[in-house]
Amino acid sequence: MAAISCENRGMEFIKILTLIGKLAGFITSLHLLPMVSPEIGIIVFFIASLLKDTVNRVGDFLDDGKENQSWKV
Repeated sequence: MAAISCENRGMEFIKILTLIGKLAGFITSLHLLPMVSPEIGIIVFFIASLLKDTVNRVGDFLDDGKENQSWKV
């Protein structure tokens, strides 16, 4: 059984975290949860998208020093 490196676990964690954030934001923005304002859902969706894009850019730059989309979460 191959060992999973810490970097791969971190990437998977960010991927799952952003997917959960986007899903929660989408559900909330559709006003399917009456106790939460739709504006909060839009903000959560935005933050999750921003987090994923930021991690992709930083990881890409740290990977080979260029922003060439060689590193994706």
